[in-house]
Amino acid sequence: MHYVSGQYDGFNDFKNLKTFLEELFTGKKLPRHIMYFSVPPFVVKPILTQVAEVFEPKENDVRLVLEKPFGSDECSARSLFNFITDHYTEDQIYLLDHYLGKKAVRSLIPLRHMNRILNSMLKGQEIANIQISAIEPMGVGERIGYFDEVGTIKDVVQSHLLQVLAMLTMSIPIDDEAERVQEERTAILNALNFRSDKNHLSLGQYAEYRSEHDKVKNSNTETFAALRMSINRESWHDVPIFMRTGKKLHAKHTYLVVELKKFSFQTDTQEPNRVIIEFYPHETIQIRLLDEDGSTLRQGEIAASESIACHGDYCLPEHGLLLLDVVRGEKRYFLGMSEITASWHIIDQVMAFMKAKKLKPEIYKAKTKGPKGQHNLMKGTDFKWYEPQ
Repeated sequence: MHYVSGQYDGFNDFKNLKTFLEELFTGKKLPRHIMYFSVPPFVVKPILTQVAEVFEPKENDVRLVLEKPFGSDECSARSLFNFITDHYTEDQIYLLDHYLGKKAVRSLIPLRHMNRILNSMLKGQEIANIQISAIEPMGVGERIGYFDEVGTIKDVVQSHLLQVLAMLTMSIPIDDEAERVQEERTAILNALNFRSDKNHLSLGQYAEYRSEHDKVKNSNTETFAALRMSINRESWHDVPIFMRTGKKLHAKHTYLVVELKKFSFQTDTQEPNRVIIEFYPHETIQIRLLDEDGSTLRQGEIAASESIACHGDYCLPEHGLLLLDVVRGEKRYFLGMSEITASWHIIDQVMAFMKAKKLKPEIYKAKTKGPKGQHNLMKGTDFKWYEPQ
């Protein structure tokens, strides 16, 4: 491990870096370069410019790993990607969302592809609704400067939650090459629909947020958001999708719930069958079924799939798995440029609605389950938010 100091936009500093590396490999061709970016968005272009000029990536094996955010809306994302493709080939760019390093997320495609019974259950005609929740007890903390500019919809929904939804609902290509997988995820994101209705969006802000920093004392940035969406496809017609994420809540929990349709003879009080995919605190996939014990109905549970147990490479943390993919040249679990612009397109619609209606967040207390307005999303249905035991 070595450390070389320099400025983001310093051409000579990048030349010094290249010279330093050449001295490490005296007499040999420079090996494959993996350049990992975990930097503020405004310095991405300066770094990419210097790397392109100094390292000649189109002539060498240079792979660039960029962390989100990728722009702040669809227009800025397109501008960033146009800039990148002017200097690099698309196969050199790895756009990283760490949720795609989660073992339970990575298991969705092989589990659906190779298990007919599970794939049959996860079809639109069998599903009553889909819920995705990502909640945590921590506040914004030191990220407040960045977070107050973007809010939780852009920070979490646009990337993490939409990617989880796409992985669950995409068509599974027979050819599982990265390009085919990215195309199918993009198709879902392009088909997403947000209805401009106050009952399809709930915003919240934890009570202490404005007192944490002087710069945000009048802020209306949301620290909680719940959205109702749908997929504009015949196979997913009339299947509502509920998403929520928030900070300073009662627990840290991330999970996806697929509620299956009931038979017409079942009562409203009976619990539905569910497929539950937990990402945190445990990475498990469960199928919960109703069973009769004498005169009492109870829920039975099929244990977590062994496909997400810790073994071999899977014992690595999220970033470890993804960086190993970069070494191998595997891009299935990285984002394509088209799916990022598709996800920004739907989020831009949500943000435009918020601006047009001048929506302000509902204040909620810390360590609670968040604003009451989130329950309005399920008005007119028999559904309710699933809460883990």
